[in-house]
Amino acid sequence: MDTPRPYAPFENTWHFSAYLRDPRSRLLVEHAEVLRRAFRIARQTRPFILQAIVVLPSELHGVWTLPPGDDDGEGRWRQVQAVFDRQLPGQPPRALLRRDRCARPLWQADFPQQRIVDAQDLQQQIARVHHSPVLHGHVREPAQWRYSSIHRRQGGRNGA
Repeated sequence: MDTPRPYAPFENTWHFSAYLRDPRSRLLVEHAEVLRRAFRIARQTRPFILQAIVVLPSELHGVWTLPPGDDDGEGRWRQVQAVFDRQLPGQPPRALLRRDRCARPLWQADFPQQRIVDAQDLQQQIARVHHSPVLHGHVREPAQWRYSSIHRRQGGRNGA
C-alpha cells in the first residue's frame, strides 16, 4: 500500500505567462483595474495565492500557488480571462463569445506554466517576473514599473 506523501510547499506553485493575440496592444495596462478585478473574482471561486505578478501592455507573467492536490492553473486562467473579457467596455464582440464559449479572441490559446521545484527556484522565478519590464525596455529598474507586485514586496501599495 502506498503511503501518502506529505505536502511539499512548492508542489502546487507555478510560474505562468499569458499573451494577447496582438503584441502591439496596450489593453492590459489600459485596463489594469479590470484585470485586477478578474483575478480577485477568480480567486474567490477557485482559491490561489498570487506570489508575484507583472502586467505588461500585451502580456503578463506571474507565480501562483494552488491549494494542495489541485493543479488546475489552466482552469483558473480561463476564469480570469472570461471575467476580464466580459468586463471590458465594448470588448470583445459578444457574438464571438456566444458562438464558442471556450474561444477568447483577445488571448493567445497557449498558457505556458512551469512548476516551481524549491525555494531557490521560487525566488528566481519571482525575480524573473519582476524583471520583465526591464527586459522589455519599459523601465530601467523593476520598481519603476507601476503594474507589478514588486511594490507589495517592498511595502508599497501601488502594485499590480
